[in-house]
Amino acid sequence: MNWLNADTIIANLGNFAVWGVAIIIFFETATIFGSFMPGDSLLFLLGLSLATVPNLEKFPFVFALLIVFIAAVAGSEVGFWLGKRLGPHLFERRSTWFFNAKTVTRTQEFFTRYGARAIILARFVPVLRALVPMFVGISHFEWRRFLRYNLIGGFGWVIGVMNLGYWLGQIVWVHQNIELVVLGFVVLSSLPFPIELLRNYLRRRRASAPN
Repeated sequence: MNWLNADTIIANLGNFAVWGVAIIIFFETATIFGSFMPGDSLLFLLGLSLATVPNLEKFPFVFALLIVFIAAVAGSEVGFWLGKRLGPHLFERRSTWFFNAKTVTRTQEFFTRYGARAIILARFVPVLRALVPMFVGISHFEWRRFLRYNLIGGFGWVIGVMNLGYWLGQIVWVHQNIELVVLGFVVLSSLPFPIELLRNYLRRRRASAPN
């Protein structure tokens, strides 16, 4: 199986696609080791498959949304607690260009500044959706706040992307241009976080500019 190709993954999972994608989404968001998985494409194509593949059409769409949503939220929760429990020890035992006290301080300042937006928007960016929960835990971010933002981000990501695939999957043109649609979706889904960073950079520039 080509683990970088969402279409191949779902095709090989067959009738177990919903459960398989949920497990993959869990590991993709829980650890950096699973961050190479094509989460966005998997959600989009799973939604599309639930609308078009005969065997999967029998699987209740709302139930599928709930299963994958729980997996996504649970994965980020695991990432948060791994960061909270193991992160400080990694930084204390071995100081490198990445694992050092300065990184912890910068990370804490980053989440103090961006807060909810960083946690929510990171959901839509590959790799960051695995890294951000871990660094939030390392930076001593309050768990209750993280859980709230985790639920919001997970809802927007899973429910939004799967619904997009499900309803677009019923359009003939999408069937005929599936690779182009998926590529366009992946590009667009990666834009919110960089745009938000740019907006904050420009805002700080204006605030610091002399009158």
